[in-house]
Amino acid sequence: MPFRDIVGHRGVATRIARAIARDTLPPSIILTGPDGVGKRLAALAIAEAMCCAEPRTDDAGFAIDACGGCSACRRIGRSVFPDVVVVEPPDSASGTIAIDQVREVVEQAGYRPFEARRRVIVIDDADLVATQAQNALLKTLEEPPSASQFVLVTARPDMLLDTVRSRCPQLRFGLLADDDIARVLIDRHDIDPRLARASAASSGGSLGRALRSAVGELAVSRDAAVGLLESVAAARDTRARLDGAKAFSARSGARRAPAADRAEVRRRLRALATLLRDIEAVAAGADAPLANADLAQQLRALIPVYGGKRGLRSFRAVDEGIDALDRNVSPKTVADWVACHL
Repeated sequence: MPFRDIVGHRGVATRIARAIARDTLPPSIILTGPDGVGKRLAALAIAEAMCCAEPRTDDAGFAIDACGGCSACRRIGRSVFPDVVVVEPPDSASGTIAIDQVREVVEQAGYRPFEARRRVIVIDDADLVATQAQNALLKTLEEPPSASQFVLVTARPDMLLDTVRSRCPQLRFGLLADDDIARVLIDRHDIDPRLARASAASSGGSLGRALRSAVGELAVSRDAAVGLLESVAAARDTRARLDGAKAFSARSGARRAPAADRAEVRRRLRALATLLRDIEAVAAGADAPLANADLAQQLRALIPVYGGKRGLRSFRAVDEGIDALDRNVSPKTVADWVACHL
């Protein structure tokens, strides 16, 4: 994907393209930022710009950019170009990038590129590189071969060794705007516009999270969120609220890891936040598009309970619940607390 096709991140992409054009991009860099905002796509855009057979200059505001159509660009897009190597965690129980994988790319980096001017090595989820493997990578990051470019991609740079971070300048990618996310879902993934807007609104600025929601997770999360609002609205005592919280945080299917439960409750809380925002918008008669327009009838039925001050208080409770999850409070405790404060 060329730089011009990346959604958002215009400033950082422009700076990277300018450095490539001037041949001043540090030989080892780290792309950091939240999950699902396009860091890996940016890494591949760097690879295309460096390996493209017919690069564009001064195009769409970028000092250099890939053409997107030559043989090199097409093969990079299919992950079959010999001078672009992507290292990522294997599909194994360990989930870590092992020292053998790192030693292999370090060896490859020492050879001349096959076709392109540079060989680009992308290490995705670099925080999952085992400690021993990070140590094996240190010397190469400090003194990389002249024809090799290393790009480490991570949402958790603090998990990298201090010695690795000190050798690689960090370029940070921020969250995406809801409108940008919705446009990508509609234009590139053929998602229904109403579902796209709902997924974007509950994504927390992550296109990856929005896409996962749009293809299946959103319906489950929204159903659970609506169920909690309705059960709390009908509750007459704390026990009834806690029963609603139990259904809200209940596991489905096979036994899952704690991290998976935490992620699911976080998705449900984000869905709950978008519902509360929509209820407030409907109650106020605002002319803004609803994130959950397909649930407009159910939202109107909840206005007498959650409109006005209670809705604002409930929204703050949800926000505090998400923050508690991020501080490793148990999903069940968070669900119970939110249900008692809606």
